[in-house]
Amino acid sequence: MSERRRGVIGTVLGLSLVLGVAASHAQEPDGPAGRTADEVAPVVLKAVAYRTVSAEVTLVARNADGAEQELPVVSDQPFQVFLFEPGPWNVRPAPGGGFWGREVYIDPDLGPDDPGEPRPEGDGSEEPAPSVVPVFEVPVFPAVSGSGRVVGPRRPVSEVLILLGDVDSERLDPRFSLKGARIRCPVADDGRWSCDLPGTLVHIVFWLPGHSPEYRWETPLFGLRQLRMGDQRLIPGASLAGFVAAGRGFRELVERCVVHVAKADPAFWMTGLEDVVTTVEVARDGFFQAPGLGPGNHWIQVDCADRVAARAGPWTLQRNAETFPRKRIPLMRSHLLEVSVLPADPPYDSHWVARLKQIEPEDPAGFWREYRPGEYSQQRAVVENGRALFHVPGNGAFSVEIADEAGGRFGGLDYLEVVTDRTAVVELDLVPVVGRLTLDKVPVTGLVFFGGRQTSPDLTFRTDAEGWFRGALPGREGWRVDVVAPDYELIQFFHDIDVPADEPLVLELADTVVQGRVLSASTGQPAERAIVRFESADGQLVHQATAGEDGSYSARGVPPGWVRISARRFTPDSWEVSEAFETTLNPRQSLTVNLLLREM
Repeated sequence: MSERRRGVIGTVLGLSLVLGVAASHAQEPDGPAGRTADEVAPVVLKAVAYRTVSAEVTLVARNADGAEQELPVVSDQPFQVFLFEPGPWNVRPAPGGGFWGREVYIDPDLGPDDPGEPRPEGDGSEEPAPSVVPVFEVPVFPAVSGSGRVVGPRRPVSEVLILLGDVDSERLDPRFSLKGARIRCPVADDGRWSCDLPGTLVHIVFWLPGHSPEYRWETPLFGLRQLRMGDQRLIPGASLAGFVAAGRGFRELVERCVVHVAKADPAFWMTGLEDVVTTVEVARDGFFQAPGLGPGNHWIQVDCADRVAARAGPWTLQRNAETFPRKRIPLMRSHLLEVSVLPADPPYDSHWVARLKQIEPEDPAGFWREYRPGEYSQQRAVVENGRALFHVPGNGAFSVEIADEAGGRFGGLDYLEVVTDRTAVVELDLVPVVGRLTLDKVPVTGLVFFGGRQTSPDLTFRTDAEGWFRGALPGREGWRVDVVAPDYELIQFFHDIDVPADEPLVLELADTVVQGRVLSASTGQPAERAIVRFESADGQLVHQATAGEDGSYSARGVPPGWVRISARRFTPDSWEVSEAFETTLNPRQSLTVNLLLREM
């Protein structure tokens, strides 16, 4: 035994004994049921009070048989007491005594640290070594009477579990650690509860089986006698909670952040938000909790002002349980890149899309030594009022591409270094276009799609009663143009159309008709919804038609010249195609072509 321990025990031998027992172990006071001092267990207790000196504390010792014994002591002073029932014992502050503490396990036969030291060996003539009375410390906190009301459960509950945690474990005296401490607090029929809590700065979690817990981070309880904590909303179902961190070392606070929780879909990771089940705000300390979720795989995306969106997951949520990832979700501060697109006011209602893509720096070694670039994914921003804003994750070299919503590229910047907030200008060469749509020299009303029928609405023009259309294009050459004339039940595809600079663009529709029927060779029945394709000599699709219920089709507007005609149909059970029919069409010609589908 250490000299310090021997000195402590020596100081307590002269103290008054608790419960009126004699101070000397050699005395033999009568204990309960006539037991003698040799039959009771002497121990030394020291109530160590948090932020309190010399306070009267009543401890309660309870053994496995349920026997209890009150032990009045004074904090920070060792008291020798006798326990009159067999141990081991659990000791804690008495309820209602003004102090709160976790149970301390006491076994007088072993002591708090080890079984003790053996007696020194001798020839039998020496006096036996004195028995050592073990010293046990009981950390206690001033008690705070906490109260609240549990709301949310579908039926009344009998108790709620209050979990406690340390706010700053690195600076905390280990004796006063609350890690893993839990309080079972009874709940009345109206949901109200009241329990003693430790008077310190503590994390509090209200937990109920099958419900999303409620967190109260860094709750100050010191200096209080009572604390009304309002309602604790415990929502049935699973939940996902965690922390979002900003900056290096996670020291910066996060502001104006939201967390989108979505069903986990591997394809989503590279696309946009899909299947979002809930959106929650992030607290200033970075904490978020999405309660009331169902089981299954979930991931999150964090969107914050002035920071790059972060994604994390997926996590598998169990039914009626909470998932709390250990790692914080990092957010990186970004450079603000403002891209101005000119002209700001195009001659039609434009909605361009700007794409920012990381590329190799012109001097990779020098750029890396000076700016330490990272690896960043491609970003997309809609151009509004001639401006597109990007939050660039860090230093790097990038290209800027201006495209329409259908993906057509119309200009941009091939090289741009971003090492701080900056601006850039992209000038688009928009070409005015004036054109006319005719059929055999007769004006036609319809729709003209530059870039195909899947193009942006900005590149779709409607003709007037005289067949004229006007607008602007981001380029002159190499356009695919689809024309639909509903009044004539006509559709036609044009390829590699160049917009003339000094004269109107005339789109002359072909007044040809190809019709026929499509049958299935395996059944002999009409091939409903079979697709009939018309291809030019260079393999480009120039027209397309769909067979009706009776297998018949009619295609008006197939361009004159050499054409290959074929049909195909896909069903859940088979894939059918026909042999190609090749011919040369003359202007205003009508032709009947029947096709037979065979399984592949």
